Amino acid sequence: MKKQNIRENGILLKRCLKIIKSADKGHTVRQIALRIPSVLQEYLHILIITRIIDMVISNEPQKDIILFTIITGLIELALFCIRHIINRGRNCREFAFEQNKQRMLWEKLLHMDYVYLENPETHIKYQQARNGMARLDNVLFILADAAEGLITAGMGFALIAPIALRNTDRMPGFWGFINSNGGLFLVIFIATFLEMVRALAPNKKALRYMSLINNDKDTMQYVRTAHYYTGDVGRNYRNGKDIRVYGEQELILGEYQKNTDNWIGEWEKGIRKVCLAYSGIYGITLISNLLIYGFAVVRAIAGTLTVGQIIGFVMYFSKIRDGITRVAEGIGEISVNHEYIRYVFDFLDIPDEKYKGTIPTEKRDDNEYEFAFHHVSFRYPGSEQYALQDVNLKWKIGEKMALVGKNGCGKSTLIKLLCRLYDPTEGEITLNGIDIRKYQYEDYMALFSVVFQDSGLFCFSMAENVAANVEYDAKRVMDCVVRTGLGGWLDKLDQGIETCLYKNFDEHGVEISGGEAQKLCLARAIYKGAPFIVLDEPTAALDPISEHDIYTKFNDIVGTRTAVYISHRLSSCRFCDEIVVMENGTVVERGSHNSLLEQDGVYKALWTAQAEYYKDTAGELYAV
Repeated sequence: MKKQNIRENGILLKRCLKIIKSADKGHTVRQIALRIPSVLQEYLHILIITRIIDMVISNEPQKDIILFTIITGLIELALFCIRHIINRGRNCREFAFEQNKQRMLWEKLLHMDYVYLENPETHIKYQQARNGMARLDNVLFILADAAEGLITAGMGFALIAPIALRNTDRMPGFWGFINSNGGLFLVIFIATFLEMVRALAPNKKALRYMSLINNDKDTMQYVRTAHYYTGDVGRNYRNGKDIRVYGEQELILGEYQKNTDNWIGEWEKGIRKVCLAYSGIYGITLISNLLIYGFAVVRAIAGTLTVGQIIGFVMYFSKIRDGITRVAEGIGEISVNHEYIRYVFDFLDIPDEKYKGTIPTEKRDDNEYEFAFHHVSFRYPGSEQYALQDVNLKWKIGEKMALVGKNGCGKSTLIKLLCRLYDPTEGEITLNGIDIRKYQYEDYMALFSVVFQDSGLFCFSMAENVAANVEYDAKRVMDCVVRTGLGGWLDKLDQGIETCLYKNFDEHGVEISGGEAQKLCLARAIYKGAPFIVLDEPTAALDPISEHDIYTKFNDIVGTRTAVYISHRLSSCRFCDEIVVMENGTVVERGSHNSLLEQDGVYKALWTAQAEYYKDTAGELYAV
């Protein structure tokens, strides 16, 4: 882990306070204000104890003792009320503060370039950032502790001065020096030095060891894996059927245990170092305590202090030491704590490398948007192999085009580039003759309705899923659902389009099949009403009859919009105006279904291989 210099720590501190303020504007004030009555209460307790002891021993009038007790009791009550009011305000806002902090990470995850979302390193950074965000509040605690330490030490010196700085009977030799004011200053200096050493050496080392344990990449991977098994696998009820049918319990538990053993091993190695560092801390603390108590004993033997003053001297001196300790620890902890916090900004500072553009897309009622690929090649980040090579394509306005080819030939990658989830490695993609990177990103994305083969639906109502919004046109939602062939299924639902999908949060939610999910994703694409629609294997989970029903209505569903259809089932592509055949990341053939069959090429070979399958499974529906 990289250590940071003073300037870097200062910059980080400023950014931390800015995040804290954006999460809860009054949080900083409340945290610091809460410390002042606490310090006053602590010293008030010492004053009450020492003063009452001396008043009783010196036989002062009982009414004076009672009056002193009442006055200090009222002060104590006032400080308690002030502290309670401040603390209540802090507690009321604590939950919102924590949620707002985590929201910042979620927003970054939702808005970052898609290229990062597919990278496992990003998810490790996200886990490290969550750990760091949990430590963000420590910044205020450390600063407040340091401020409290300064106040505590200052008040302690002010209160101990009348007790310690006085003329004493001279004692011979070393004991005489210790009993003098010079001896007092020496003890204070040594105690301060020891506390600074303790805070800045073994304590800081122990904190750094803990930071290394918690933020090590291997540890983060173990945490992610453990959460996967206990969360995604174990608590996701949709996995329960497969786990029980195939008896996968031992497999899952075995993998979980192996991961946990590795995790425990890393912790044990780190904790050994932490314990070694803390042994030094305890040794220095013991020496510091012996010094304070020894000095008080010498003063007591000299007879210069009353019983109450002896108790007060020890307690005030302890408070001074505690104050110095808090300041010293604050200096040590702030840099170590920033090593945690740095992960927050490492994640939040992941750059949006994709140029968002400045040109607004033209709003056209005729949907005349022409897209073209010009010598486009593409490699996925970190890969040496091209997924696409020198692709040249043009979509004619209102055209229905099919992209076909074997798995891994580059069909889905081409669509990701078209939708600007990635940018080309070489070449350019144009919209109406202009490089798509020059268009405003949000405007450009609004041109597309896409049904990916792994498109997801969420645990919202059916209407919210279809509209992709909490506000929607109910009639339009119903029309889109019916157009995909789900009208009969919709009629059977008591709550209609208000029905919640899945049972994660609603016991009355409905579990949907893969085919129903794909149709709802298609309904979502229709509802958006974008001029360019992309269907990436939208009927893979449908039976042949349902699939045929979708395609007979396809022109009605898509209307005059330009459409791209990706499928492994070549018979489903015959309704398209043009079929583009891809192989090994490049376009090898293009034309109509009949013209491609006349060629002795890739398409004909694929068609011939699948023809018997269609005949066996779909009968005359897909007859040539």
